[in-house]
Amino acid sequence: MDIVECIKTRRSIRKFLPKTVPEDYINKILDSARYAPFGGPPKKDCQVWDFIIIRNPEIKEKLALEFQDRQFIKTAPVIIAVCADKTKDAKYKDWEISASLSIENILLSANSLGLGACYVDTFIRHEDHKNDKIKLREILEIPEHIELIAIIPIGYPDPSEKLKEKELREVKEIIHLEKW
Repeated sequence: MDIVECIKTRRSIRKFLPKTVPEDYINKILDSARYAPFGGPPKKDCQVWDFIIIRNPEIKEKLALEFQDRQFIKTAPVIIAVCADKTKDAKYKDWEISASLSIENILLSANSLGLGACYVDTFIRHEDHKNDKIKLREILEIPEHIELIAIIPIGYPDPSEKLKEKELREVKEIIHLEKW
């Protein structure tokens, strides 16, 4: 699949077929995540991301919390929890941005393999959801120096899901020439 087509056809999938995602697909997806841009020199110690692969139904059940709009998490064959090590990149503290760039690679790689995925927020800065953030961290037994950035449910899209067309601003609306 052409990269531009992959970007334009990627959608947030919330309905999955009950079909196992092959381990080699997950490995390909996470291998592509490693190639995301990150701050600093091209060295291992500047790469802040770590990933938790979740297939256990009991853990997936807990990750949905009590939110109606997150219950689809339970049905995903696999979930990738994207984490960032806050002890790395100590000078710039861009760990959240670097990990988020890896998320885009995950989403696009999944799409290129015929899989669906969805970015699910983990309340990093949401004041009203501090306790929910704590619950998610406890469920996944995440150490203090690691930040949970997002949860990415992945699976084969159920064709019966009705996807809304994206409403996008026109290119000319988002471009400023030379100055604002």
